[in-house]
Amino acid sequence: MSGESSVGRSVLPQSKKSAAPKRLITLAILTLFLLLYALSEPFQIVLLSKIFPHAPQYTHSRKTILEMVTVHLAITIGATLLSTIMGIVIGILVTRDFGYAWQRLVLRLNAFVQTFPPSAVIIMAFPLLGFGWKPALLALFLYSLFPILSNTIVGFEAIDQAVIDAAKGLGMDKWQRLFIVELPQALPFIFTGVRHSYILNLSTAAIAAVIGGGGVGTIIISGLTLRNSALVFSGTLVISLMALIGEQLFYLFSRRKRPHSPSSASDRVF
Repeated sequence: MSGESSVGRSVLPQSKKSAAPKRLITLAILTLFLLLYALSEPFQIVLLSKIFPHAPQYTHSRKTILEMVTVHLAITIGATLLSTIMGIVIGILVTRDFGYAWQRLVLRLNAFVQTFPPSAVIIMAFPLLGFGWKPALLALFLYSLFPILSNTIVGFEAIDQAVIDAAKGLGMDKWQRLFIVELPQALPFIFTGVRHSYILNLSTAAIAAVIGGGGVGTIIISGLTLRNSALVFSGTLVISLMALIGEQLFYLFSRRKRPHSPSSASDRVF
């Protein structure tokens, strides 16, 4: 029995560790392919011509893929950062004693915003902010706020009261309990919300091109306007690659930051 249990304990960590190198290899392959595709127009033409041999053109006439990717990532990361900061701050406030009464109202208001598609938010923001990236940034911020805010609330609400009571017993004040005890416990939930928001923003940022915000959506919209499947496929391929790269990065970062569970600690002891 002891031999079987020791084997079981040794196999599980090894399988978990073996996933990380595979993720790193996948990340390297995806990143190199994206860089090659974004930096080399001849490579784009060769690849797209194999798939769409009768397409009239294979690249955008005014902007390169690299320029589009830079703008696309800037809008996506900017909106995700704003949503992360605002979502965590509001989530902390409505899980405190003085703000708990506002929690249901905040969640309902946030869910109400989600009923509007990003294009509608852009249209409503357009008269105030005009053309460019600002209406798109506002739309993505509002649209991606809900996953982070709701996950923050769930993360803090899921903390065992005994843990908080133990922190009080150690003499910690409310700020020490928040940053030393509660926030690390809620961080996995918050991190999941940030990952969902990033992927959501990455795909939705394509609509920024409709109001002159740039991004990879520029080549997709051009392809739709010209009825050119090669251009549409080119933009979709780039967004898909960025999404896959983001997933690999989030996974590797979450594995690195994940605290050791009590079971793993007991395995090391025994």
